[in-house]
Amino acid sequence: MSASVFVPRPTADRLAAAIRAVPGVADLHSGRFGEVALLYPRHRVTGLRRTADALEVWLVVDLSDPRPLADIAAEVRATVAPLVDAPVTVCFADAREGAA
Repeated sequence: MSASVFVPRPTADRLAAAIRAVPGVADLHSGRFGEVALLYPRHRVTGLRRTADALEVWLVVDLSDPRPLADIAAEVRATVAPLVDAPVTVCFADAREGAA
């Protein structure tokens, strides 16, 4: 693996759409000050952040989904795995009733 996880812009956009479609995910969370995002020229993909060795996925959980958070996180990881060759850290940053 490289020194940092790299995610091309088209892949990041596909990831964001696929993650939002996971049952139990209301939305992606941009962090308190918008700091959680992959940045590209004139474009940002909120809710995803790369670190030296992983891709972080920050979620807003849908409280109307009765599944345990661990199951939702596992499904998010399974959704991300085919598109990114790196470990995935799922962070539940907020919660609300219903999807965006």
